[in-house]
Amino acid sequence: MIRRTVTAAVAAILLGSSMLIAPPPAEAKSCSVLCKSAIKECKATVCAGITKKKDKRTCFKKTCRRALLDLCKPMPKPRTACSPSGAFLD
Repeated sequence: MIRRTVTAAVAAILLGSSMLIAPPPAEAKSCSVLCKSAIKECKATVCAGITKKKDKRTCFKKTCRRALLDLCKPMPKPRTACSPSGAFLD
């Protein structure tokens, strides 16, 4: 009986301490999460006229996704926003 109580107490302490150490959710977001809407908008506008599947995928990956993520990654952490134009908000 004592062993269960001690185990439960230790588990609660570990969980509580891990929540104090972990960064807040806003700071933990990656560039791909922050720029998701901008990437979708780019795909819908820039790559819209392309009909071949392979060319469309290449356009999406290189022109939209890679370009926006390459602009986002050098930004200082915590990253908080990604604007559709590729200009980042402070």
